[in-house]
Amino acid sequence: SSVYIMNKDGHFVDVNDGAVAMYGYPRERFIGNSPEFLGAPGKNESVDVVALHKKALAGVPQVFEFWGLRSNGEVFPKEVRFYKGKHLGEDVVIVIANDITEQYNIISQLVEAKEKAEESDRLKTSFLHNISHEIRTPMNGIVGFSALLTQPGIPQNDIFEYHSIINSCSNQLLSIISDIVSIATLEAGQEKVREAPVNLNELLHVVYYQLVSKATEKNLRLSYSTNLTENQALIISDETKLNQVLTNLINNAIKFTEKGGIHISYMPEGQFLKFCVEDSGIGIPEEMQEVIFDRFRQANMATSRNSGGTGLGLSISKSYIELLGGKIWLESNRMTGTKFYFTIPYKPSGIKPSEVLPEVIDSAILSLDNKTILIVEDELNNYKLLVKMLQQFNFNILWAENGGDAVKTCAEKAEIDLVLMDLKMPGMDGFEASIQIKKIRPALPIIAQSALALAGDRINALKAGCDDYISKPIRKDLLISKVNKYLS
Repeated sequence: SSVYIMNKDGHFVDVNDGAVAMYGYPRERFIGNSPEFLGAPGKNESVDVVALHKKALAGVPQVFEFWGLRSNGEVFPKEVRFYKGKHLGEDVVIVIANDITEQYNIISQLVEAKEKAEESDRLKTSFLHNISHEIRTPMNGIVGFSALLTQPGIPQNDIFEYHSIINSCSNQLLSIISDIVSIATLEAGQEKVREAPVNLNELLHVVYYQLVSKATEKNLRLSYSTNLTENQALIISDETKLNQVLTNLINNAIKFTEKGGIHISYMPEGQFLKFCVEDSGIGIPEEMQEVIFDRFRQANMATSRNSGGTGLGLSISKSYIELLGGKIWLESNRMTGTKFYFTIPYKPSGIKPSEVLPEVIDSAILSLDNKTILIVEDELNNYKLLVKMLQQFNFNILWAENGGDAVKTCAEKAEIDLVLMDLKMPGMDGFEASIQIKKIRPALPIIAQSALALAGDRINALKAGCDDYISKPIRKDLLISKVNKYLS
């Protein structure tokens, strides 16, 4: 503690070594001076030291906070106490002061933590309200129009329209669920980078055709440009994550652009590739340009509610780009459009484009008559769906409702050519069943299927002996492609 003695006029007549150490001034600097020179400018307007001094002389102790200014220019908080006392027979004020920087910092941290917790709680509450609306909206379309399809005598044109609406709502719902799963896997640290050859020019082409109709519905122009040859554009990266980042950014651009268009491009920049998604939309205020990448955060909650969205897309995109070894940022002004940039490491694959086979093969080339497929699936409706997807081919289809039955069937029926294995089932799951089947018939192809769609599912399925993996909801063209791969 520092101790001072002040006379009736408010001047120091003596100080202890603690005062000298606290402020860094020699003892002589205090003697004969009033305490004004110890105060930080502009920080103590609410503290009337003269009035407090008078009250203390009248016998009323005073306690207050005061911002001090050390000789080196450092500003610090202290707690000051005034007491009436005697010195050389004269009435004086005894001053005891303590540096409370540490306590003040703790309080500031607690206040900041409280504010962050309240803000996080507010954002999560807003997110839950928003996600409830986002899920219920497509579900309402799916349930409502599915019920209409059961009515007798529906015109064929109405059937096509209802089917289109149900399909659109299903894709919207799947997108929302995918966002939630992605955030969960990122939070749990389960999201991994799965690198493979990627043709960037083809990727932009695919993303463009996925979203061009959505842009056209709003009379917006969607375009893209490439800046590498086919050989140069074949790199090593995670195509799924790149596709999702570009899709998120373009969907946002379409959502918040009313006229003009969106342009996608990329170019090499040193050891990186720099992508840009540019729009002519409403722009993002400067004060929101940092926090917009936070989870549950949207630049304008009211606008976002009108436009839809979970508030997770940019957070997911940022996490994915950082996993890939790059960074993401934006340039924007209100009402003048936005440019989102992100980088990824440029890793040329060294493979010729002609050596990379497409994932999906045209079903017209299949000739798979009399092949036998075992579908391992505990849900009857999922089994029926797979049968319908494969019904155009002359397959012999068998059904096992659990992993134990699947192992037994594969052991007894040598004619089985392929197994479609659900991973999550009661009793023996698909992982253990695959291990057991491969012990009996090592050459029998097994394609794993899972609705979990977690990052580790594919890896664990392959470790269990599965030859391939497909996530639910299953796309018919992709299923046929994989079946053809192992049966042709």
